[in-house]
Amino acid sequence: MKQGLGQLQLEKLQQEKSQQELHKLDLNLVRVFCSVCDYQSITLAAEHLSLTQSSVSNAINRFKTLVGAELFVRQGRGIALTAIGQHLHQTLGPSLIDIEQCINSVKVFDPQQSKRIFHVSANESIIDLIEADIEKSVADKGVEIIFTEAIIDEGNLYQALQKQHIDLALDIVAPSEASFSSKQIATEKLVCVARANHPQFKSGIDEQSYFAAKHLFYRFHRHNQRVAEIISTEHLPERHMYGEKSSLLTMLSGVSKSDAICIAPYTYAKNYQSTFNLTLMDLPFESQLISIYSIWPTRNQQDPATKWLRELVETAMEKVYLLESDR
Repeated sequence: MKQGLGQLQLEKLQQEKSQQELHKLDLNLVRVFCSVCDYQSITLAAEHLSLTQSSVSNAINRFKTLVGAELFVRQGRGIALTAIGQHLHQTLGPSLIDIEQCINSVKVFDPQQSKRIFHVSANESIIDLIEADIEKSVADKGVEIIFTEAIIDEGNLYQALQKQHIDLALDIVAPSEASFSSKQIATEKLVCVARANHPQFKSGIDEQSYFAAKHLFYRFHRHNQRVAEIISTEHLPERHMYGEKSSLLTMLSGVSKSDAICIAPYTYAKNYQSTFNLTLMDLPFESQLISIYSIWPTRNQQDPATKWLRELVETAMEKVYLLESDR
């Protein structure tokens, strides 16, 4: 009986100790833990949090002591979550985002007074279409918006968003990770482009002449596919490469001076049709429209400054595609 009472007292003491530890819980430990989980790296998490690696390691050790279980294991040169670590990340991650969003939602953002500089990653065709309108929209405001050429590699793109090197990304693929949010803000069709006086395409282009022609490619790869493969609803035969360009503008210019053809976004190509004396033709194979998404970290969902930026970009895109549909 005495032994039973002793065991109960011991359990009660342990329970009280656990409650005391929880009362002293530092939410920064949760933030550091979730960052290490997101990056699967103490080094990258430290960079993101603007902390030293030793500070991050100490925070992880403190959190491990609090939890009473291992959170990470070594895997090759990196680290991986244990089952308990995975459970904690899946449970605490969304809650941490909710807390950050709640705090962000009460902040005040005034674009007239703010001196903030926003960075937006986008394809050159989108930059060409909306940059002037956005520059005009913020001319009387304190903010500045800088467009940078699209970060093609998805991993690098999402890392740039996580590290806040960019505030918003415009891309053709929506993110699948819960830590990023997106909204479809436009759809675009692709067209086949040739010089206006091309001897083969005076009355359009068919599938046979399309695949027999020489092609200028735009240096854009996603999932080891070119744009044509991404939008096609069927497998495409190999095409004869005439050349490859890193810019849509130089690609259109190259087509205007040769017998090669290319694929380009319709709205962008239409703007330069008269400049380069081009013919725009429907693709001779079944294809789907390209969706354009705005992408941002989910933790910034309710941030007034980021919401203002998203709405500004969305309005500019609507203007472009509304004007195009009215032509």
